[in-house]
Amino acid sequence: MDKTPEAEVVALRQENESLKRQLAESVELIRGLPDLMFTLTRDGIFTDYAVTGLPLYRSPEQFLGRSLRAVVPEALAQLFEVTSRDAITSGKRQTITYTLAVDGEDRHYEARMMGCCESDGVVVFIRDITHVIQVEEDLRARERELEKKSAGLEEMNTALEVLLEKRSRDKLALEEEIHFTVREMIHPWIEKLKHSRLGDRQLAYLEVIESNLNTIARPLVSSAPSYQLKLTPSEVEVANLIRDGKTNKEIAEMLSLSVKTIETHRKNIRRKLGITHSKTNLRSLLSFSDSKV
Repeated sequence: MDKTPEAEVVALRQENESLKRQLAESVELIRGLPDLMFTLTRDGIFTDYAVTGLPLYRSPEQFLGRSLRAVVPEALAQLFEVTSRDAITSGKRQTITYTLAVDGEDRHYEARMMGCCESDGVVVFIRDITHVIQVEEDLRARERELEKKSAGLEEMNTALEVLLEKRSRDKLALEEEIHFTVREMIHPWIEKLKHSRLGDRQLAYLEVIESNLNTIARPLVSSAPSYQLKLTPSEVEVANLIRDGKTNKEIAEMLSLSVKTIETHRKNIRRKLGITHSKTNLRSLLSFSDSKV
């Protein structure tokens, strides 16, 4: 079964936490175990080394007694020379990170340098941090994926809210349509029938019909603001949006109508509510009528 977006986000969060723990453990392990140590003179000549399982970039015969520039790429040699001079001059430990191709594979390293040999050289501790870098990259990739999933989930929630709002409006419009139909299109004919030449049995049937219609319409009447009883369904829809603070332009866009049509509805609403020649604010009146339901 496919995971829901929420489940995928939770799974990604859990995986991120696992990667963070793995990264922290790897960092602690690496900090405790230097992979390589060697000494350099002030002029950058390799004088000694010690290794614990780390593949060497060159064999001891290829670097002992030789200069940095003769062993490693030019740019890296310059970085080591500058950093070693800083360590000797300042008397403080200096740290750099760099990438070097070993056996055809790019490896990432951290080098810490400290002055030694009566300030005539430096001792360099090197650790392979490739695993840490890989975990960090995986973590960043997972975080980007999590952000993408979260953004997608927010978009889905927004779309769902819009659909729910539309469904609510459609439901209200349907209720208003039913109420309007019963009030304006059925009850008037029932009243006419009552005053026609009907027998007692026909009048009794008619009263049952009227009672049943009232039963159907009663929940709609009780839940509707008082102003809706006087308006057509289209006018009610416009009035509800006016009550919510929407402008004529916004209402026209929401209902796919022209601004002129909305203005006509607004005039009809004011007329039916008896405020055509009044300075009464229509939105305030509609909100007040709604609050009394």
